[in-house]
Amino acid sequence: MSEQCNALFQPMKIGNVEIKNRIVMCAMGGPSAMKPDGTFNEQYGRFYVERAKGGTGLIIPSVTHLVDMFGMGNWFHNYGDRFVEPMKKVMEEIHSCDAKLFLQITAGMGRVLQINTKMIKSQKMNPENALIAPCKIHNVWNKDIMHREMTKEEIHERVEAFGKLAKMCKDAGIDGVEVHAVHEGYLLDQFAISAMNTRTDEYGGSLENRLRFTCEIIQEIKRVCGKDYPVTVRYSVASKMKGWNQGALPGEDYKEFGRSLEESPKAAQILEAAGCDALNADNGTYDSWYYPHPPVYMPLACNLPECEYIKNFVNIPVICAGRMHDPISASEAVASGKIDAIGLARPLLADPQWPNKAQAGDLDNIRPCISCHVGCMGEVLGGRHLSCALNPAVMEEDNCRIGKTDHPKNIIIVGGGIGGMEAARIADLRGHHVTLFKKTDKLGGAFIAAAAMDFKEMDRSLLNWYRTQMKNSNVDIRMNTVADQETIAAMNPDEMIIAVGASEKSLPIKGFEHTVTAVDVLRERVTPGKDVAIIGGGLTGCELSCQLAKHGHTVTVVEALDDILSAPGIMPPNRAALVDYMNLYQVRTVCGAQIEEILPDGLVLKDGQKISADTVISAVGYNPNPFNLSLGENVPVHVIGDAAEVGNLMTVIHGAFKLAYEI
Repeated sequence: MSEQCNALFQPMKIGNVEIKNRIVMCAMGGPSAMKPDGTFNEQYGRFYVERAKGGTGLIIPSVTHLVDMFGMGNWFHNYGDRFVEPMKKVMEEIHSCDAKLFLQITAGMGRVLQINTKMIKSQKMNPENALIAPCKIHNVWNKDIMHREMTKEEIHERVEAFGKLAKMCKDAGIDGVEVHAVHEGYLLDQFAISAMNTRTDEYGGSLENRLRFTCEIIQEIKRVCGKDYPVTVRYSVASKMKGWNQGALPGEDYKEFGRSLEESPKAAQILEAAGCDALNADNGTYDSWYYPHPPVYMPLACNLPECEYIKNFVNIPVICAGRMHDPISASEAVASGKIDAIGLARPLLADPQWPNKAQAGDLDNIRPCISCHVGCMGEVLGGRHLSCALNPAVMEEDNCRIGKTDHPKNIIIVGGGIGGMEAARIADLRGHHVTLFKKTDKLGGAFIAAAAMDFKEMDRSLLNWYRTQMKNSNVDIRMNTVADQETIAAMNPDEMIIAVGASEKSLPIKGFEHTVTAVDVLRERVTPGKDVAIIGGGLTGCELSCQLAKHGHTVTVVEALDDILSAPGIMPPNRAALVDYMNLYQVRTVCGAQIEEILPDGLVLKDGQKISADTVISAVGYNPNPFNLSLGENVPVHVIGDAAEVGNLMTVIHGAFKLAYEI
């Protein structure tokens, strides 16, 4: 066992159930236990068994709804044996890996239900039953949609249903349940937060009353399943809200609108007294979504201070979630007694073997999560299944087992960026002979610049991970070498992969030659002056604005569209955090701007406005790099990644994986 991470691999108890280590897989938008037709989802089992095989001690699957969120009255406990019998088989496999599983059960979404007018009018939804909350309150996503106050009878019905579903879990061999959630602004959290609960009955008013719904749930589960059956609660220590739909960034001075650090200890103690066996903790609500779903812009271990704080007030284990990505610092937090365990979600998508590798001290081979949200949250919100930008095997475990080919080929890859390295990695694992040409002296391509910003430490870790995979592979890497027709033809390749990436666009604007590129700045080829104007309010331009403003530059972002960060694919917590950081760093934005001319000392808009700048930086997107090379019709040439069509890291990696897997 690695001494660096030793504390993570000590057993702990939640209630009377022993967990083999201090690593908890937190619930996220993964596969549901039941398909829409009520049959068991076999993919559900395979996905979680894969994480058990990877060494995770406690697995908490994606949330199970007591009753369908769209108000059609389908109670989960009515599935009976359709759930219990197949789940028993899954639990046998989980237990064979010496892992445990707690099912997370939700009382409902309340005002955070993602909904629109079309859904409300749909025959597949009953708005009267779906649009519930502690009291009359507006929806997070659409303030014009109002939720009604739940009746006491509806509360009691849900409490009873928790007991029934927990009993099903126990019958299926599931080791415990997690109550979802006095956390993230979901229904039970809305009851718990005074600003969201104006009830005047026994479920509103005092803190004890606001937590009554949750406490009755815990007590009902214990009554039905026995006092020894573990119940954990997903818990936000602090709401981190300045107001409705307004988050507070780390270190920002603000007055708490939701649950405060002053109120939280008493709340935690009330939950413990009700029978809660552990707090699975972080911070935030949907109004401050970048805490429970921290994007790359949030610090590593962003919720640790509050989780450490709340541990001082309870005698039950406290699990801390939220960018606990680094095994060494996570182990130190456990070893020092700040917390009892770490919660991982997305890192176990990027690398299901994270625990086993950490335990073995094989840290360089842990594929790091970069907190992009593209494959996990993006795919789920898009109505597709859970995925990972970095790991195409997520939810496709059985279809992505990499075995040796019976027909090894001689494969040439041109380009050593992420796409080229991923294609080389998979082709090498399959037993092909791979030669990779890189015209410069560094592997990484455009991702070197993308990973250069202060807050991209995990991007730099990913870059190092790919370089490590190349170093440990049999790939013949030819650095500082241009792949010309004569050289490649002499190698007699069976297939060729072109992964030469893309280059930054230029615009047909007078004086555009006075600009420098974002890549030039990020690669430190150009040192920008004090006053900076950035043309382009997309992801690159806005990220760069924060990087420069943080280091003392005065920055103006000039965007032709009506708003910044308007391109599809930017997830809500990522956008919210980036916009809030831009405001914190006082980045000026000028939207709907048409540039007339770029000057050595700034730029002029068509409306006559002059924006002065010592340096004008272009961040207006990319065009695929041209590459014309043919070895005849007998040698297939595959163009992948941004060289084929500019996309994102997920399209690059998934495309490269698929091609190399199928060759």
